Amino acid sequence: MSDHPALASEIPSNEHLSLRVMPLPADVNPSGDVFGGWIMAMVDVAGAIPAIRRASSRVVTVAVNSFVFKQPVSVGDVVSFYAEVSSVGRSSITVDVHVFAERNPADPIVVKVTEARLTYVAVDRDGNKRVVGDEGASAAVAGCAEPPSDKELVLRVVPFPADLNPAGDVFGGWIMSMVDIAGAVPAIRQARSKVATVAVDSFVFRQPVSVGDVVSFYAEIVHVGNTSVTVDVEVFARRNPENPVVVKVTEAKLTYVAIDELRAKHPIGAE
Repeated sequence: MSDHPALASEIPSNEHLSLRVMPLPADVNPSGDVFGGWIMAMVDVAGAIPAIRRASSRVVTVAVNSFVFKQPVSVGDVVSFYAEVSSVGRSSITVDVHVFAERNPADPIVVKVTEARLTYVAVDRDGNKRVVGDEGASAAVAGCAEPPSDKELVLRVVPFPADLNPAGDVFGGWIMSMVDIAGAVPAIRQARSKVATVAVDSFVFRQPVSVGDVVSFYAEIVHVGNTSVTVDVEVFARRNPENPVVVKVTEAKLTYVAIDELRAKHPIGAE
C-alpha cells in the first residue's frame, strides 16, 4: 500500500482527540510493521474514552461493528485516534474512531490508517449494566487545572496495571518515558530528522497518576541551538468519570540533539 496524504478536511478537530501515541519497536510484527493487534487495542481504548465520559461510569466493549486497516503503521509514527459518540441507547454507546499517522520527519505527511466503529455498555462498580444518563450530565469538570493554551497536545495516553509501581500508583519511570517521547515530537519536527535526548534540565512530579487516567502531554520548543532543541512539557491527568477532575501531574524541560542516519550530530536548518 502507498501513502495517501490526508486532506485537512478529513482530520477531525482536537475536540475529538482521544489518544495520541508513538509506537515503539516492541509493537512491531514479524514483517516490521506495527502489529495490527496493537492498533486494535489502542482503538478500543480511544473509543472507550468518550463512552466513559458520556456514561459517567465504567464501560465494557460489547461489539466491534466495523474495522478497516487502510495503511500500515511504522515505529516512530505519531498516531492520533479521534473518537466521537455516534449513537446512545438505553445502556449502550456506539463510537466512531478515525486514526491518522504523522510520519517521515524529513518530508512530513499525515495519512489515514484505520477507521472503526465500536459499541460499549455502561456498567456499575459490580459490572452490572446501568442506564446511560442524560447528555451533559458529566460535561462540567469541577476544580480542574487549565491545560496550557500556548503548547501543543503531542501525546494522550491511558496507563494500564502493568505500568504500576509497588505502591499502586503509575510508575514514575513510565511518566518519564512518556515525557521523553512527548518532548521528542516537536524536536523531531524542528530537526526534520531523528533526535537523541541529551539532557533532562528539570523534572517535577506534582501528583501521582492512576490506572485509567487520561494523561495528556503538552509540549513547546523554548530554544533551538545549532544542533540542539530544548522543549518544555506539561502533563495533565483527567480522572474519576463519575465526578471528572483534571489535575497537573508533571512538568519538565528536556534537550535533544539532531542526529543523522549514522547517529552523528547535524545542524538544524531554519524553519
